[in-house]
Amino acid sequence: MNPSIFETIFYALILSSAASTPLLMLFLCCTPLRMKVMQILPLATVPALLIAMTVPDDVSVEAGWFFMSGRMGLDGTGRIFLILAGFVWLLASFSILSLFKSGHNRTRFHIFFLTAMAGNFGLILAQGMFGYYLFFAMMSFASYGLVAHEGHKDARRAGRIYLFLVMIGEMALFTALLCLVQTCDSMALNDLAGASYHPVIFILLFIGFGIKIGALPFHGWLIPAYQNAPPPAATALAGSMVNAGILGWLRFMPLGQISYPDGAMLFIIAGALASIYGVIAGLNSKQPGAVLGGSSISQMGLITVVFGMGLLDQDAGIYAIPVLILCVVHHSLAKSSLFFAYDLTTREGKIVSHFQLAAILFTALALAGMPFTSGAIVKTAFKELATHLGEPWYGISTFFLPLTATGTTILMLHFVRILKNMNTISKSGNILIQLVFVASFTAVATTLWIWPFADDFSSHSLEREQIFLGSLPVAAGCFLFFLLQRSVLTTKFQTGTPKRKNHFDTFKCLATDLVQKKRKEKQPQNMFAGSIYRLVPYLRKIEKVMGRWQVVGLSYLALCFCLLFLLL
Repeated sequence: MNPSIFETIFYALILSSAASTPLLMLFLCCTPLRMKVMQILPLATVPALLIAMTVPDDVSVEAGWFFMSGRMGLDGTGRIFLILAGFVWLLASFSILSLFKSGHNRTRFHIFFLTAMAGNFGLILAQGMFGYYLFFAMMSFASYGLVAHEGHKDARRAGRIYLFLVMIGEMALFTALLCLVQTCDSMALNDLAGASYHPVIFILLFIGFGIKIGALPFHGWLIPAYQNAPPPAATALAGSMVNAGILGWLRFMPLGQISYPDGAMLFIIAGALASIYGVIAGLNSKQPGAVLGGSSISQMGLITVVFGMGLLDQDAGIYAIPVLILCVVHHSLAKSSLFFAYDLTTREGKIVSHFQLAAILFTALALAGMPFTSGAIVKTAFKELATHLGEPWYGISTFFLPLTATGTTILMLHFVRILKNMNTISKSGNILIQLVFVASFTAVATTLWIWPFADDFSSHSLEREQIFLGSLPVAAGCFLFFLLQRSVLTTKFQTGTPKRKNHFDTFKCLATDLVQKKRKEKQPQNMFAGSIYRLVPYLRKIEKVMGRWQVVGLSYLALCFCLLFLLL
């Protein structure tokens, strides 16, 4: 779409309001008006939602005040991501209203929250490489303040892990952008279709955006961050900000326009491993946020597999795009709803009604693909993509999908049980957070069924064969969970008692007895091990030196030069 001069100015003002409104409210938080601004926090999301619902497709304008005179625009994919982000940030903003009553920490949290929101909205609308990068960096670094907000030891540790991986991702992404600009001689994202992707560029993009979604082996930040961040912030992280990594892959490696079979295997293998590992890591956790973090690793692994399948060839990419978008929408809505359920249960001290328990259970099993849920629609779409690709992908999917669905069922029942066993003193439960949870649950239960985009997949998911095949993994997961519950090796689990065992400990205590006995030996058994132990103090000193900002900056510069040299 080529708008006139008047339309260009109009759309430039409208589009820029998505990111500028949170930034304006951010600056007002530093003035005596901060209390009034905090009371109208949800209004920061209104411009983004209005843009997503009113601006036509394929609008693209250039604005001098937009980062580095970049381009802004909205296409079909961006509209979906913007609606999703606006909805999640809106509900998270409402849940914050009653979270903080007073104190300087409240202002600090709102500043980081609004900065991350502005970055999230801005990167969705960015049509230039460096505009996307700058908004992506703004969102990523602001999220550190959300993760480490509580200030206790675990929160600070989670923040350090997150910040370390973010810096690695930013270095990789910035280097990849420099290489792409040199390759295609343009900073517009639309010009990447004809770019030549060197393997190093491909790996850098995988790292840069893979860290944001918690792809293996860059998942280390996700579980501690989800557990230690306040629930509204964790909701924004899980329901919206992780999608920036998926959108980054779609923008910088556009499916249907490029193909890279060798690189596709990297995505498929890493995603498949993550989908299994996330379940194991979640079962080994005793805190609700950590369990949801493990679930996100697993679900993001499935999305990574879909993206990898789309890279096999251009025809596969065209079929993979709608499947990928359905996966993103389904995961964002379901995970956001579960975080709101966690927040509600924490504030009220326990699950207070059978309706609340049923809604949580329904949403949890939707992630496992239970029939008549949005998860069943997504699983059907995944199967149809595998069918289109043929063998060996169809054969692999018939084993892989039931395996992950069974594991996810066990993990989600583990999460529901943790919430059900909560029985603490009510903190600040009120009608507002209850309405937020109801709204999020309604979105999970209805969105994919009434969305025309998903009509074909939703109708196919209601076929008798699909219902039967979808029920088996969920039933198997329920049965295995019941066995674990009744196992004589599993002691009764209670939230907040770290000495008691959880379900994963049932397997771990059997598999690691020998290893634990070996660890009790004080002295190393050979000269090699002894030399390693003697190096520990020196390694700690080196680690301390490498943690200095000056050394980090020089290392970053050296890494950039090395990677550029490899590309010459």
